[in-house]
Amino acid sequence: MIDEDLLQDITIYHKENDKYIRYPKLASVRNTSILNRNKTGVSSTDNALIRVFDTEGYNDTWKCQKGDVIVSKLVSDDIKVAAITELRKKYGKEYVYEVSSIDIFDFKNDDVKEINHVKIGAR
Repeated sequence: MIDEDLLQDITIYHKENDKYIRYPKLASVRNTSILNRNKTGVSSTDNALIRVFDTEGYNDTWKCQKGDVIVSKLVSDDIKVAAITELRKKYGKEYVYEVSSIDIFDFKNDDVKEINHVKIGAR
């Protein structure tokens, strides 16, 4: 199991139609400036690397896609109009990210199941 001391609460704001749905998750969050190249070959410069160790629930019990917003703490705000603007105004730019890329690392091996994760690049 991943050491829970390395994980923190985050809140994903996933946009569906015209509203945002909140998904609280535990994740590894690293503030960094990196050039990210995902499996599809797309490159982006990200300010955060976020790993959610729940691949089984992805797109079932929780969702995240490019353009969604992540707050690197547990929050319960309802979004009125513009998620990134509202949340950055309240929590600061250093805690609020826009998702720029997503890769799923599911190794299909029970011996390493604990390291399966959804890798989220964000800025």
